[in-house]
Amino acid sequence: MSDGHGNPPAPDPRAVALDWITIWQSELSALAYDHELQELWLSLVKHWAHVAEQAARALPMSAHDRAPGRTGPIPSARSAAAMAASDPRDAAIERLAERVAELEGRLAIGERGATI
Repeated sequence: MSDGHGNPPAPDPRAVALDWITIWQSELSALAYDHELQELWLSLVKHWAHVAEQAARALPMSAHDRAPGRTGPIPSARSAAAMAASDPRDAAIERLAERVAELEGRLAIGERGATI
């Protein structure tokens, strides 16, 4: 069949999309069962976590931001003007910082007990 000008008819976009979805589902399913790929991803995630931890430790931290047992440089004291300018969001930021410190502590305990 043609369109009257000798060109073949245009493919149905819905059928093409369904074919591509089927192909990608098949590929992703095959990747999900590939044990070598799973090990590679696990290794990559471990390395990312290590790099992120090292980067976080390299950041300057104030004394109240520091989790128990953490070390790192302490920046110079903030100026009085900076400390006087309080923001209503400061309390929320402080709660989040405390929660992060708590989670870091729990993660450290988990890492000591993990056998990965």
